[in-house]
Amino acid sequence: MTPTRRTILSLLLALSASGMASGIAAAQTAPQPIRVLVPELPVLGERGADGQARGLVVEQAQAILDRAGIRATVELLPVVRVYAELARERPPGGPKVYGMVAVPIRDPYRAIVPLALTMETQLVAVARQGVTLAKPDDLRTVGPVAVTATGTQALVPIIQQYGITVQTVPSMLNGLRMMAHSRVNAVMGISSVIDVVARENNLTDQLGDRVQVSAMEAWLSCDPATRDAPETAILRDAAEALYREGRLDAIARQHFQKAATGS
Repeated sequence: MTPTRRTILSLLLALSASGMASGIAAAQTAPQPIRVLVPELPVLGERGADGQARGLVVEQAQAILDRAGIRATVELLPVVRVYAELARERPPGGPKVYGMVAVPIRDPYRAIVPLALTMETQLVAVARQGVTLAKPDDLRTVGPVAVTATGTQALVPIIQQYGITVQTVPSMLNGLRMMAHSRVNAVMGISSVIDVVARENNLTDQLGDRVQVSAMEAWLSCDPATRDAPETAILRDAAEALYREGRLDAIARQHFQKAATGS
């Protein structure tokens, strides 16, 4: 092989090795996917006719991502799975997982890391027709009350304060159906969610007295492994700014008004 050919071959091999090393380095440093989990509930998070996620919390999550300049996948999951995914211990370097959950966070989900307040909403108790519920103190004698498993997280203080007999149900629809069959005398949860589920399932005529019992806070949160990720501080700052400006409240009001009017 002539010196000229040997030089050209050496140069090609060097360029090939350099390209391979760059590719390996790029793969090793490629950003991990970011997930934002939203509870699949009426008003808060639903799938439209086109299959796309929509709803109050979906819109809040997208507003936070847009303000932060971060791209992520917004996923709808059953409420219990949102909590379970956020509480899961993961090895460093995996996907970064964020979500919107109600606080206070109780067992078995205490590993979830709250980052920023995104919404405050009122929780109500709604009795079935014929059952008196004029004030919160009536909950002491109203009989069994249906509460979803995740709703219990936010309602523990009220349940304890009034000694409420709770029937845990998998969904608000399940609770309303039980109320229609007189198996429980009331349901507790977010007022607009109760109304929408009742309206969509022809159960509105089962709703009687209602009384405000508590307030619920929703927070942008993350899993333990994501606490110190650089994106976490950016998302926290974005959420705090949007809440301070009233943007997140405006989104909530718009969706709750739509739910109340059935529009």
